[in-house]
Formats: sequence, structure tokens, C-alpha cells
Amino acid sequence: MDSASTPSWWLYRGTGVPLDPAERDRRWPAPPPWRTYAGVPDESAARPPDTAGTRVLGAVGGSVAADPEEVLRVNTALFLRRPLLVAGEPGSGKSALAHRIARELGLGPVLRWRITGGSTLGEGLYVAAGPGVVRLGPLGTALLPRRLPRVILADDLDRSGFDLPDELLGVLEDGEFAVPELLGAGAADGSGVLVHTCEPGVTATVREAVVRCHEPPLLIATTGGERDLPASFLRRCVTLDLPRMTSERLAALARSRFPALAGEQGPLLDALLDRAARDPGSGPVAERLLNALHLVRAGALGGTWEGEEQGQAALDAVWRWAAVEGP
Repeated sequence: MDSASTPSWWLYRGTGVPLDPAERDRRWPAPPPWRTYAGVPDESAARPPDTAGTRVLGAVGGSVAADPEEVLRVNTALFLRRPLLVAGEPGSGKSALAHRIARELGLGPVLRWRITGGSTLGEGLYVAAGPGVVRLGPLGTALLPRRLPRVILADDLDRSGFDLPDELLGVLEDGEFAVPELLGAGAADGSGVLVHTCEPGVTATVREAVVRCHEPPLLIATTGGERDLPASFLRRCVTLDLPRMTSERLAALARSRFPALAGEQGPLLDALLDRAARDPGSGPVAERLLNALHLVRAGALGGTWEGEEQGQAALDAVWRWAAVEGP
């Protein structure tokens, strides 16, 4: 979608290019009145560098342009301050979407909460190591009062216990949670208690033993369809179903990560894309393709492959090796 046909209300464009902070701040949408909370914004805490975003997405400006339907649903979730539930096959880019949103809108590193069958709401909020010593979890860190919301990724929410999605939703609806371990702690002037966040080296101040957001964080929850999520949770989400990566998107992704794949190396990419189409396997196809290209760049084909039986055998071997690297 070109800029002329992009709806004017869209803030997130899905281009992979960070929005100018002044433009973002000027156009930042106010939340609905029923999604506004009493937390006082505090921008004093420094954020660590976004190393995870660079690892997941590659260099700034190299991302593949997003599908318009994806961009529409991201903006809808952002404007309504509702969770975005992202479904799709492994390798379709569910988790990467959270990093793209955070990078493009300048919302800091994604706060990732890896969900398992034993995950509890409490661990997502905080853990107490002793009287007055508290470390906030990813959800607790996301709920700190900030002028701009953070992006929190609840990865594989469908692996959780049945009650966790609704419990998570309840905290987001309340916009706050209590930390009883901090009652009576801190100075008498109400300046609060310093606690650790889930980000290494970053602290925050909690007042009156309550973490209370200014506006809710942008929750990106992913599901691989292992089980149905509660209907009560689904009703409150904006949903997005990512399709399997097409050959065109795989090619664009490969070129964004390996810019040298042009000219004489073009046939090599075509051969790998053909192999991906004929033998996708059960793992993430995009990850297998990138793994194969990394091996090729390291000289795994020995410089001979095009049109030669020996070269095609080497290509087969690279694809098999790449499959071992994936989950």
C-alpha cells in the first residue's frame, strides 16, 4: 500500500522504518475514556538498548513491508488499547510483529513473557525476594506509569492454564495491582520505594504499594492453536491470523537480511526458495531459509552449485543442515 492510499488515522504503517518521534507524539491517539488510568507518567527510567529487536528484525529499514490487513488490526488495537491476539503457523512472524510495532513507534524494547503450562499471573507481575525487595515481572514492568505505553509479548498464551488469559485480562482492565510486600516501606514523605524491573539494571519507583498505569500497555498475545482460549478473552481482543509465508515474502525477507543476494547470487536464492516450496518441512520455513543462507554465506556449498549435480547435492545438504537448526 502506497502512502497516498494509506488511511490518515493509521499511526503504525508496517514499513519497518521508525516514525519520527515528534510526528509520533503529535499524532499519538488519546485512549478511550474508559481505558485511561490515574498513574502519573514517569519517564525518568532509562531503557536498555533494543538488542532483541535487532536480533529478531535485523537492521533498521530492512524489514519486509506488512500486509494492509495486518496494519489495520494493529492500529485498531492501538487506538482501542485492546490486546492483539496473533495466530498463525510456526515461522509466520507472530512474535516478530511485537518487535516491529515497538521499533516503528519508538516504544522501547519488547517486554517478553514466555508462557508455559505452569505460568502464573503472579510471576508475570512480580516476585518478592524478601521484605521490601521486589522485582517486577514483564507484565508488572509493562504496567508502570509511562507517558507512552510499552509493548508486552505474551508468547504462546495457548500453552497456559485455562484461567491465566482471563486473569491477565482482568489486570489490564484494572490498570493496576497491589504489592503487599511494600506496605509500610519507603520514606514518610510518600516518595515511594525503588524496585527492580524485569530489564537488567533498570529500576522504578512504586508508591503506596500499588503499581498503577497511566494507560494500558500494548499486549501482543500469540497462539499456535494448541488449545482454544476462553471466549471471554477472545471477545476483548483484536484478532489477527497471519498466513503462511509466501515465496515473495520469503524472498523479500532473505534480501533484507542478506543484501548481497543480487546479481550473480540471485539464482542461488531462487534455488533455495524452490527447495522451501517443495520441502517446507514441519518447522518454521523462514527460519530454515535464513539458516541455509547463513551456511551458504559461510561457504557451505564450496562455490559450486548452479546446474551441477554435485552442487544440487550440496544444496540438499545445506537445507537438511538448516532444518536441524530450527525448533
